[in-house]
Amino acid sequence: MRYVAGSWHQPYGSHSGDGEAVGFGHGDGTISGEIEGTLIWANFPRRRQDGVWTPNLRGRIAARDGNELLLAIRGQSVEERTPGNRRAILARVELTTEADSYRWLNTCFLVGEGEIDEEREHWWLDTYVCVNEQAKGLPAIGAEPPTRFRQSARRGDAEP
Repeated sequence: MRYVAGSWHQPYGSHSGDGEAVGFGHGDGTISGEIEGTLIWANFPRRRQDGVWTPNLRGRIAARDGNELLLAIRGQSVEERTPGNRRAILARVELTTEADSYRWLNTCFLVGEGEIDEEREHWWLDTYVCVNEQAKGLPAIGAEPPTRFRQSARRGDAEP
């Protein structure tokens, strides 16, 4: 993902780079893996007093198969102790769609981990699906997640 344009402000105090800040940016990107396609997005993050940015992103994925998914990302972006200006990102990712092939994602929790290179204004997330294996029954809405996302299927356990 890359920013096309952004605007960053410290309206409540110091202009030294410390303290609370807000911003807005929009961009584009590509999606690869289980879903392949392109992405357009807008982010309205806030920087807390401790310097942690909190991404608040909304967007649309145009999948290569012709389907569309809506995207929401909320998380934390923490400065790293590395050369350059990089931040580690942990996030909750929500995907919503009416497309039958991805409908199971409407009731799944996704987590993402990645990084942003603030100098280049590029960022990326590896995203993982969390499936509730403690619940006794299948979801009453949406669709059941594919078996390949269940930990028990990866371990070779029998399904309950």
